[in-house]
Amino acid sequence: MKPLRFKFKLKYLAILALAVILLGNRGFRSLVRNYREYRRLRSEKTQLELQRVDLEKKLAEISRKPAIEQAARKELGLIKPDETEYRFPPPKESDK
Repeated sequence: MKPLRFKFKLKYLAILALAVILLGNRGFRSLVRNYREYRRLRSEKTQLELQRVDLEKKLAEISRKPAIEQAARKELGLIKPDETEYRFPPPKESDK
């Protein structure tokens, strides 16, 4: 029975030695840290690519002529040279 018990102790000792070598090694810790950063950056890249696709869709929509004119009229209050713009005050609460 003694050889069997010795094998178990040797097995645990080998596992402990391997853990100390791996965790105590700067290179291994650096490898793990770099891998975690790689995964974070890959996730960020995916999010940025989705954002880019959305922005390209918006750009294509805005670049159409009617959309540009509508945005200019609504947001900037622009009118064509031969047009007349009428502005009315908003209705009062009593008029509603």
